[in-house]
Amino acid sequence: MQSEGGSVDDRVPVKDEEFGVLMPPNARIGTMTFDDTSRQLHVQLADGGEERIVQANDVRALHGARIRHVSVTAMPPKVKAPLNSAAVLVATGLPLSMPSPRRGDTSIQKEEAYYALALRLDRLPELWYLVATSFNFRKALGRHATYSTELNLREFVKRLCAFAPDAVRDGFFTATLAGSPLPPPVESLLEFFRIVSR
Repeated sequence: MQSEGGSVDDRVPVKDEEFGVLMPPNARIGTMTFDDTSRQLHVQLADGGEERIVQANDVRALHGARIRHVSVTAMPPKVKAPLNSAAVLVATGLPLSMPSPRRGDTSIQKEEAYYALALRLDRLPELWYLVATSFNFRKALGRHATYSTELNLREFVKRLCAFAPDAVRDGFFTATLAGSPLPPPVESLLEFFRIVSR
């Protein structure tokens, strides 16, 4: 594996520690393109720098995960003018039992899952990863890209496995290729990093 103008094999990982949480060495992939003729990946990391060139036999392992994301939206309480049973009787001619005022929830909780993929490379302790929702699949897949993140992800997984057939595949990659149910989601990107780094 090499970069234009130099080797990345001897890069020293930097460990960031915030609030007592130790992040495994990692770098986010900005763009990736496949060169099937020369059996190379052209990778630009999100933090800039020179383009990295990865040979097929340098890809040691392929990992993926669904990551649980819970969002909470605050909703202001609805205030309506109270109606009494006498007013309803006058308006409709029908007696109606009025419900007692109650205080409903002021927040809505929504649970989603997003996808992350990671590559482990020979002689490079950094974990290279991407998050599907922000990754440029159109540049990676060309005419095979669609407007669906899940379809793009499935096609991208197939391309990676075809590019590096000898790389170890985790349960996510195996299930995606087989069209089987995916493994249960993990709680965070940090948990995914820790699983992959074992």
